[in-house]
Amino acid sequence: MNAAARLVDRQVFGRVIAVSAVQTLWPIMTLLLMVLLSALLLIYSAHMRREMHATYQRETRLYDKLHIEQGQLLLERSTLMMQSRVQQVAESELDMVLPDHKNTVIIKV
Repeated sequence: MNAAARLVDRQVFGRVIAVSAVQTLWPIMTLLLMVLLSALLLIYSAHMRREMHATYQRETRLYDKLHIEQGQLLLERSTLMMQSRVQQVAESELDMVLPDHKNTVIIKV
């Protein structure tokens, strides 16, 4: 009877130790999992920040390039629209001339 009681006590004690080990292991495993997850999220967020910064730099360079090109096109347009340039093109390419005062007719409405 004594041996049977000891055997029952050992099995119960072994189960208590196993349950106790599992109960202390869960918080540690959960904490370890959370630390790994936060490390992976930190790596991902750093990677995304670098990609966004590189995209921002590319877009800024493109904006500067387009801004310079717009200034050049505005300068070219103003040069081409100058009165002397328009008159020169009209005379040389279209054979147009300014009318004399004798050929000018003023119509009053």
